[in-house]
Amino acid sequence: KFGFEARKVMMMIMMLLSSLSSRTRVWSSLSSSSTWVIASLCLLSWPSPSLALVQPSLYPKNKLFSSSSQRTMSSTNGDSSIQKFPKLIVLDLDNTVWTPELYQLRKLQRANQMPVANRDVKLFPGAQDLIDKIRSGTYFPESTQFAVASRTKSVDWAQDLLTQFDLREILDFVEIFPGNKKQHFENLHQNSGIDFQDMLFFDDARDGKYGNCEPVSTMGVLSVHCPGGLDTSTIWETALRRYEEWDKGANTIVEWDGSVTTPGSLAVKQQEGMVKTVNAEKRFGFIQYGETGGKGRRSDVFFHFNNLPNGAVVEQGDRLKFTVEQDPRNGKFRAANIELVDGDTIENGVSMRAFSMNMPFAALLANEHKTLESRNGTMFKPYPAGTQMLLHVGR
Repeated sequence: KFGFEARKVMMMIMMLLSSLSSRTRVWSSLSSSSTWVIASLCLLSWPSPSLALVQPSLYPKNKLFSSSSQRTMSSTNGDSSIQKFPKLIVLDLDNTVWTPELYQLRKLQRANQMPVANRDVKLFPGAQDLIDKIRSGTYFPESTQFAVASRTKSVDWAQDLLTQFDLREILDFVEIFPGNKKQHFENLHQNSGIDFQDMLFFDDARDGKYGNCEPVSTMGVLSVHCPGGLDTSTIWETALRRYEEWDKGANTIVEWDGSVTTPGSLAVKQQEGMVKTVNAEKRFGFIQYGETGGKGRRSDVFFHFNNLPNGAVVEQGDRLKFTVEQDPRNGKFRAANIELVDGDTIENGVSMRAFSMNMPFAALLANEHKTLESRNGTMFKPYPAGTQMLLHVGR
């Protein structure tokens, strides 16, 4: 009789676990041996009145536990060298977690097809390792939560890929809509109750028109610039150490090479870059600077003509030395202490602007058959009347 009851109890438990596994992935990792262990433990307590079989219908459909509960059933810090973790880790998607960026899949758009995970879109190796660490429940503490924040216009695709990659089970918050990344973080702050200073953010776009790291860092979030995506685990491991060392100062960015950029460090560090664009009419432009090789991405910084040396005129392609400071009026970065970088110089010579002209017209100009007209062009517009220039003729 005891053997019959034992088999009956074990069959009931197996049916219960089968029912639960259809509702959640929490039990999918249970091996057949661990199932028998659970059955045996329940059998040992039989027929104690404290034994109660939980009804699956008591739990919300498709969610037995919260995301944080699923990944922290045995939560211990797997990296003893890190003692202080963020309360919320936020990941951008396109070119940060996966590649390529969804807007690049134009053939699928024209064919009205959905991208397929691991065929059309693939996870970066470092992102995959981070996801595995989250799922293990042994690396991050239970207090750390996870979110994604994406400005992609392919919202339906991104949402579907989260499901295909089985990422929803590890995410506590999902913010996917085009627009301003700062609005994503306002929503995350409101929904989680977590302060910006307790967040760590990963994104491939640093600054400029489509930049995310710089504007989010002004909110007090420690932002990590990963221009090549999370291609190695070193990126997020280094970022966790920088978070532990961080003094909670705003406008702080962990660069791709692990260095940390703050308003103070930029102010004392002289940069060198090239004029990228110039708006002579409005008297401002942008300087491109930073690493040119490896995985580093160049950055753009605003400059105004008022910050140029007295009498200096710059144009696209000119090289400048400068420092970066924060504009107290709007909190944005700008170039200051600008110096012109001279090229090859001749002893006792002078530095002058030069322009080129084809030989036939130059001959007509030199023999006073033609005059230099600039009203139909803009090449001389940035220069005040009386500016002396060198004329280069021919090759």
